[in-house]
Amino acid sequence: MNERTLNRASLRLPAVLLLAGQVLYIVVTQFHADGVANDHPAVFAEYAGSRIWTAVHVGQFAATAILLAGLFALFFALDASAGTARWAGLFGAASTAVALALYGVVMAVDGVALKQAVNAWVSAPEVEKAARFASAEAIRWLEWGARSYENFALGIAVLLFAVAIGCTMGVPARSPT
Repeated sequence: MNERTLNRASLRLPAVLLLAGQVLYIVVTQFHADGVANDHPAVFAEYAGSRIWTAVHVGQFAATAILLAGLFALFFALDASAGTARWAGLFGAASTAVALALYGVVMAVDGVALKQAVNAWVSAPEVEKAARFASAEAIRWLEWGARSYENFALGIAVLLFAVAIGCTMGVPARSPT
């Protein structure tokens, strides 16, 4: 593909998927139990009381998968055949796959393991509460660790796609003033 010859119609699918995934994520997240993330006793009690916890996390995963499908579609729309654009697109697509896998881990830890831990803490006899709370905190910290790697992989993917787009489309020259 030559510089600035990208067919605009080929960008429709990536654009729709990216926008739909982001909007769906925002909508679904409005139903997430809320609280100050670092106030573990209060936020864990909120989480334990949520009856739609699993559904919200399935929705968040689906929305993220749609958004990341938009990045994959962008890779194919760019159709870079050689050079920096091709390599940046390939590594961007690989990083997107890693981000999706890591987001699955985040949802497993947050959407399943943490919910089970906070439910066990809330319903535990008083003598077990401290141990159950410590378990829930440990799971929360695992979630944060997995999320940090997922965010890193997604950030790398976006940067690589920016490079691929810049190499494919060129950077518009600034007009003299």
